[in-house]
Amino acid sequence: MAPRLPTPEELAAFQARARLRDRAEHQRLDARKTVMRLILFFGGFLVLVALIVDIRHYSGRFHRFQRTGTESRKGDAADILAGLDDPRYQDPGGLFSLVPPRHWVRVRPEPGSGFQTVFKGPHNMDMAIMVAVSNNATFDSLVADLRRIERQLSANMPMEITFIGPHRAIKRSAQLFKNKVLLIDFLTGNLAHHIQFSIPPELFDEYEPVFVQLLQTYEPGRIIRDP
Repeated sequence: MAPRLPTPEELAAFQARARLRDRAEHQRLDARKTVMRLILFFGGFLVLVALIVDIRHYSGRFHRFQRTGTESRKGDAADILAGLDDPRYQDPGGLFSLVPPRHWVRVRPEPGSGFQTVFKGPHNMDMAIMVAVSNNATFDSLVADLRRIERQLSANMPMEITFIGPHRAIKRSAQLFKNKVLLIDFLTGNLAHHIQFSIPPELFDEYEPVFVQLLQTYEPGRIIRDP
């Protein structure tokens, strides 16, 4: 028995279905191409944005390197030196003001520490400031008091004379358990100023001159007079 040939109507219907399948396949391919074009477009756009940001960042770092000879990174020594003209921090009590280390965060002092202000930085570093009434102390009596404290603690902290602005100051350093501390003490009028930096020992030589330079932005506040 010979196979039955499709009628013209069946052949036309088959061809119509084939055209519909081809059209649907072309639509799916076009949709995939559109999605891929969008992905490539937005991907390229994001890469371009990232490239522009990176170029600007590199350009800023390059210009800083040209100005200072050092590459400034967030929170490091070069970054601090680059921020010496940043906005000042003003003690709420009016006892002092200074430009804090750039990108360091002011935190609440430990209860009972006596410090008015503490700034935290990278590498577990911090800067703490204490200002108190000096009871008419003189520079010589300040030196004597610090020597007495050194003897009581059985500590070896050689003293150096430095200047914070026009004010003669005493600079000391001491090794603690994990960090090394830089201590600065000086008098203005009837106020005694004590500033200390806690620094990892391996970074002390790098940061010590930076912090001394930073303190040139320090300005004593009002003088508290005896009633």
